[in-house]
Amino acid sequence: MRTAIVVPCYRHAGSLPDLLPVLERYGLPVIIADDGNEEPVAEVLARDCPGSRAQVIRLEQNSGKGAAVHAGFLWARELGCTHALQIDADGQQDPGTVPRMLELARSHPGDLIAGSPVYRNIPPGRFLARYITHFWVALELGRCSLVDSMCGIRVYPLDPACRILEHRPVGRHMGFDTEIMIRMYWAGCGIVQCPVAVSYPAGGISNFRMFRDNLELSWCHARLCTEKILHYPAVRGRHYL
Repeated sequence: MRTAIVVPCYRHAGSLPDLLPVLERYGLPVIIADDGNEEPVAEVLARDCPGSRAQVIRLEQNSGKGAAVHAGFLWARELGCTHALQIDADGQQDPGTVPRMLELARSHPGDLIAGSPVYRNIPPGRFLARYITHFWVALELGRCSLVDSMCGIRVYPLDPACRILEHRPVGRHMGFDTEIMIRMYWAGCGIVQCPVAVSYPAGGISNFRMFRDNLELSWCHARLCTEKILHYPAVRGRHYL
């Protein structure tokens, strides 16, 4: 098992000087996917993180979190990695959880290791929206246990993740984390949850766009539910890929 850390970044480059030193302690390759930031992330690191060993790949136009993560996955495979640990650049997830998640990935190498948030604080609107999403996710997974599909820290086995991104219509924006989790489960990957402390920094920048992203999330669940109904025998099996 060889793992890289993939950090999709759009408008959160200011958080990297605090996040990167923690991630680099773990001795893993760190790949930052610059999703078309106005000020290139490489310039931010050169100025604010001298000596950082992180590798930066740049998407010239903002293409969405899913596109940035996919680019990071492809680069991790070029490095010979079998797994990728995704963590958001906004500083919400506790990076101290990384060793425990890697330990779980070594014990469950074919499964998706998903962060299960333990909130230190959360805006009420976001809390309600997450529970609405939990309902749809339970329906799509076909299991009643609570599975958080929106937490931005997780470990992916790269082979099934990349094949799904190459052959299935996974959304590229706010629905990405939810949709790829569902599709990986349908492809035969288990979901192992790991508690992670999550906080919303005061004055933090949100990339959530109310109309566009709610519309995309609704479309995501409509597509997944329709696919499950119409193609039920084809889901939850390795032939799904």
